[in-house]
Order: sequence, then structure tokens, then C-alpha cells
Amino acid sequence: MYGYSKLEWLSAKVPGHVHLDLMANGVIADPFENLHELGTRWVDAEDWVYKTEFDYVPDPTLPRVLLAFAGLDTVAAIYVNGVKLAEHDNMFVGFELDVSAALRPGSNELRVVFSSAERVGAERRARYFASEALPENLVHFDARAFVRKAQYMFGWDWGPRLISAGVWGKVELVQYRGRIRSVHVKQRHLDDGKVELSFHSECDGAGDVVHQIAGVPGVFRDGEVLRLDTPELWWPRGFGEQRLYEVTSLLVPNASASGDALERDAFDRRTTRIGLRRIALRREADTFGESFEFECNGKRVWCVGANWIPDSTFPAVVDRARVRGQVERAVGLNMNMLRIWGGGIYESEDFYDACDELGVLVWQDFPYACSFYPDGPQAQAVARAEATAAVKRLRNRASLAIYCGNNENLTMYQDKWTDASRHPPRYYGEHLYDRVLPEVVREFDGERPYIPSSPCGGPRANSDGFGDQHYWDVWHGRGDWKFYEDSKTRFASEFGFASAPGRKALAQCAAQSPTPLALPLRDLRARWHDKTKKGYETFIQYVELHYPKSETLEDWLYYSQLNQRDALRHGIEHYRRSEFCKGSLIWQLNDCWPVQSWAVIDSAFELKAAAYELCRLHAPGMLSIERSEGVVRLWTVLDNASQSLSAEATLEARSLTDGKLLERWSAAVTLEPGARRVAVEANVKSFDPATTLIAASFAGTSSFRLLSEPKEARFSEPRLRVSIDAGQLVIASERPVVDLYFWDDSVELGLADNFITLPAAGTRRIALRSTPRNLRARSLAGKHAISLTETA
Repeated sequence: MYGYSKLEWLSAKVPGHVHLDLMANGVIADPFENLHELGTRWVDAEDWVYKTEFDYVPDPTLPRVLLAFAGLDTVAAIYVNGVKLAEHDNMFVGFELDVSAALRPGSNELRVVFSSAERVGAERRARYFASEALPENLVHFDARAFVRKAQYMFGWDWGPRLISAGVWGKVELVQYRGRIRSVHVKQRHLDDGKVELSFHSECDGAGDVVHQIAGVPGVFRDGEVLRLDTPELWWPRGFGEQRLYEVTSLLVPNASASGDALERDAFDRRTTRIGLRRIALRREADTFGESFEFECNGKRVWCVGANWIPDSTFPAVVDRARVRGQVERAVGLNMNMLRIWGGGIYESEDFYDACDELGVLVWQDFPYACSFYPDGPQAQAVARAEATAAVKRLRNRASLAIYCGNNENLTMYQDKWTDASRHPPRYYGEHLYDRVLPEVVREFDGERPYIPSSPCGGPRANSDGFGDQHYWDVWHGRGDWKFYEDSKTRFASEFGFASAPGRKALAQCAAQSPTPLALPLRDLRARWHDKTKKGYETFIQYVELHYPKSETLEDWLYYSQLNQRDALRHGIEHYRRSEFCKGSLIWQLNDCWPVQSWAVIDSAFELKAAAYELCRLHAPGMLSIERSEGVVRLWTVLDNASQSLSAEATLEARSLTDGKLLERWSAAVTLEPGARRVAVEANVKSFDPATTLIAASFAGTSSFRLLSEPKEARFSEPRLRVSIDAGQLVIASERPVVDLYFWDDSVELGLADNFITLPAAGTRRIALRSTPRNLRARSLAGKHAISLTETA
């Protein structure tokens, strides 16, 4: 009873989460909007019960009956017909319950009771601390470390605290005589180019397992070896095709039967797709320290990509189309690697399918992040069971490149984050990362590298010269992105700079306002949707180092996104120019809710300014403009290519006021794969920085820089004419225009490029998906009235 009202059972959606069910029933407001996150805190303190009824018809030919839960979040007790049958306590691992003796013909009731993960975690923490004689005030050893649940749901510096609960995976009643539990297709790549495959399976019930490969004659039993004399290899994108072989595994009563009989008599079948490839991580001593470089099929890969977080605060809502779209967007940004960050989840089959098909390498963290963790015998047993299930699920994936034990736990311990006096006396969790997880990877995979933590390597985990590095001395340290050039990392697996999201997501932060983007910069709702812990004033100051002051949220969107673009450009170009670095994974690709964050694609799937620039920064052939004390250098770089590249490299100085060519420099350049060199060096001391634009081009790509800070540059009105012709936006300008940004709040334009620069009078054509209804534009010169015409 609530006052004089009686709360009835509420309808629920499975898969789902309790917050979504409460929203659908009108109990709570959308926690993604305004400050509603605060008003839902009570939800996480409560226990929740889900129930349903289902019919059961016994089949004597299928004597085994299971309830199969793909995902329970998290601390759950399962009741069938009022009898408690089991408990489960891991969001990351599916759960199967034998209900053969519990079901009755006809109607049956299933109840799942979820205990508050927040409360259970706190209780376990108190008991563990008492058993270890640890003081209560330790930092980075919070309640979340005691519940095997997606850690970001407890709140992160880009996400809300919406711990939630619920049946987040599908539920099935499975009746069977026998079934295949797992299949492992092991690969052995021979020196002569041939590939040997061997097949291994685990099953329930009597019978034999046989395997067939589409397009390859023969039926193979467990343990048998198939040699492919002319294998078609799987390659990361940019290196070749993503050939996938389909393996069908059948559980049959008699493996010696003919092909038709095998199909007809099979108790169970399972389909597995494999790609033939060799993955290696090269860690070799050199003049810089020790390398950290991926290799696929004998080819060195310069990894360009991003860190991936769960695509929603409520991961059950992320369906196949959504995750495919996000991976396709990453491919559109010329990425070849995504790192599944350790504070999230083991991703869905849909995610790995997309990466297999599109040639995106996957760096897989085990889900431990930024915390100490209990690591005694009980915790080790839990970790072993969880990791075993995960590795068996993922080991056949062509895209899977590496396993990593955790995110930042070792560097957190070594660098004594927050308060050294409140750290535990040892590195709690080390027994998991140094013993349990590598043992599981060796036993159940054996083909991929494993590292115990990211970052790792060297005398300290996050040092220059060794292993991978999370370079946060810019955002969490000195603040200005120019300091990226101090990094000497061998592989930049995290670095980033925050900005506002796009128009739709930013408007959702202040959903009750009729004109949210006209709100003042420091509006409380916008500040609530900044979780960066930087302090909003400091965040603003970082942007105002380079760009004009923002008065409204609309100004802030534009200037902060340009600053983020400049920051990532500075970092990526530094890493790609260097001889020592072999990978760049920005933090981060995506968002899980509307927020000001480091993402380059916001929660409404809108690309920020930085995303458009990444297409160029991640291309095999890249040019880079480097400025220092009146000298501009044009670098040319060629990675992930099989052939040399020859083209003219040009550098121009132009007047910002009228586009007049002030001076031009050029050189013929031939780059071999893996080469990077200065093509042109120019002295620009004689030019007025406030009115000079530098334009560079090489092999069909271009880049631009102002000689002054944007806030100090002097721009002229560009006099724009905009029209639509054959599905393209045609922009004509009479004068230079810098960082021209188009939007239309009434329709998603789907522009192939945005935040564009024309260094002189001219025309630019950009493909667009939808016809504008109310096209708007602004550049660094200000806002521009657009009168749109359409060519017949």
C-alpha cells in the first residue's frame, strides 16, 4: 500500500531493465532528461520481483528441460511454482536451471527476485573488509567491486548512476535429448601458407559431434584435422577481404551415417563462423624501449580506432541494427580497431558479428575497471567460471585480437590515485589478472595474446617507451591539448578531450525548455549532464584557451566540439608522425546517454566535429601540419598500405579576408609503406597570424590551420550561396570560410562532411541523405543566413 493506493503488478518487458519498466508505467520520469536521474535513486535501493506464467507440454522424446536465462542483472533468486530453485549472481554469465522435476503439465509460474545490487555490494564490502582487517575509508574499493555487474552502471565520468536490475537477456524453456554446448575450431598456420583446422566440442547427452564447412567437402569428427591447401585469409579492413567460413556442427547418434542421415537424425546443430588469420602482439626491445605492435597474417598493423563503451545505460535496448550502425560509423571514420573497455560488458553476438564482417579488430578487456577487487579463493572461482564462459564464446571470432585483464587497476595502485594514505596495503585483484585470467585464456583459447592490465609495460604501468599508455596528462593534468606532443607511448590505448554533444542530445539534457540551446552556458541541467569531474569552469577555460567565449549552449556546442577536434587531431598526428608509436585508440567512440563527454558520436548518433576529422586522420595516407616558432612543416605519412604512394605535397598561405594566395610551397613525394617524413618546410614569420590561413594537400586529402588562435583571428563575411543538386549540398563562397557547420533541427541531414573549410572563393559539394527544411549555418565568422535553392 502507498497511502490509500494499492500498487498492482506492473507490466514489464523482457529483455529489459526495471527503470525502463517504471518509465513505461508512468512511475518515474525519463532519467536521461533534465535532473531526473536524481529522482530515481530510490529505485536502486529496492528489491524487485518479476513474474510470468508459461505452459509446459512434456515430450518424452526430450527428457531434459532447462530454463535458460541469457542475462540476469544481477543478484537473483529463481522460483518456479513458489519453490526457490536457485540463485544467480553474475550479470555477465548466462544461467541454466534444470526444471525437469519442478514443472507440471500446463500452466507454471516463474518468479525472479532481484535484491538491490547497491545494498548487497555494500554488505559484502563490509564483511570482506572485516575479514581482511581493512579500514572503512579506503578509496577505489567501493561496493561495485563486490557485485559482478557492469561497473559503469554505478556511475562514471561520462555516465549516470542508474544501477538498475532486471531480466536483461532473453529467457527460454529448452527441452532436449542432447545438445552441443560449445565448439572450438583451432587453427594452425603452416610456413607454406597452408592452414590446418581441428575441431573440438563439448556436449550434453549421448552421441557424436561431426563438423562440416560450407564449400569444403568432407565430414569431420572431433579431433580430426582438415588441411586447407589454398586458404582464403581473413584480414583487418584496409588489408584485404574479410572471408568467413561457416562451420556446421551436428550432434548425431552415429557419426558414420551419410550426409542426409546426419542432418535428419541430428539432436542439435550449431553454426560457427571463423576467419583464417594469425594474430600476434610484437613486444620487442628497441632503441625506444619495448615495442607494442599488432600483426595479422604476418603484416604489421598500425591500429587506428577508439574505445567502445556500452551503447546505452540500459544495455538490453541495444539491438542488432543499432550496434551494426555504430560499428559501421566507426568504419566510416576509417577505424580498424575497437577496444571493449573493462567497465562495461562482454559485448553482444551482434557486435562481434559486425566486427568480423567489417574487418574491425577487437581489443577485449575483462570487465574489471578502476578499482581494487576481492581476489581470494571464492572470488577466483567466480572469475574463473565467468572468464571460461566468455572465452569459450569469443574464441572463434576472427576479429578478436587480444585479451586484457582490466582497465587501469594496476596504474591506479602504482600511482596511488586520489589519496595514497587510503589505499589498501597490496594490489587487491592481482590474483585474478596475474593467475586466473591468463590460465583461462591459455587453456580455452591459446591463439591470442593476453596482457594483465591496460596500461601495462615498463617499470611502471603507464610509462613512456613500454607497452600501451593511457595519456591523460592533458585532460586530467595540464589541460591544454598541445601537451600531447610530450607523450612517447608505444601504443596510445586511451586519450581524449571532452565536448558538448550534438543538438538533439544537448536539447534532451534540458528537455522542458522550449528553446534549450538558447539557454545560458552555465544552465544547471547542462552542468548536471557533465560528469567529467573536471569542474565546469575548468572545462570552459580549456575551450577558451583557443576559442571565443560562449554565451549560450549553442555557442558551447560549436566551440567545444571544435576544440575537441583540434585536441584529437594534435594527438593523433603526433602519434602517427612518430617512429615509436604503433596505435592510437581515442577515448571514446560512443555515449550511453545524453552527456558532455569525450565521445565523437553522441547518444543521438550525431557525429561531432572531431568525427569528421577522424576520416582524414585515420586514412592510410595522412598529412599533418606542424607549427613551431614561425615555421610550418608539412608531414606525409603512409601506414597500412601494400604499395608506395607518390604525389605532390603542397602548402599554401592564404589571406583570411579575401583568399588571396600569399605564398606556395610544394615538393614531389614518394612514400614507401610505413614511411613518415617532412615533405615541405616553410617560414611563415612574415605573415600576419590573425589574417592568415595555412592550407595543405597531398594525394587527394587536405588540411587547414589558422596561424593564430581562432579567438584572435579576423574573418570576413564569406557571402555564401547554398543549393541542392542531385542529392548533394552545393556550397559556394566568395571568400574563405572556416569550420562551416550546417544543421537542421527539423530533419537529420546525414551530411557526408561538416565543419568544412574553403580556403578561397570556390565551391564544395557534399552528399546528404535528407532534403533540408530549415537549413542553418555558422562558421568562425559567425552565423549565416541561408537561402536554399534547389536545382531542377
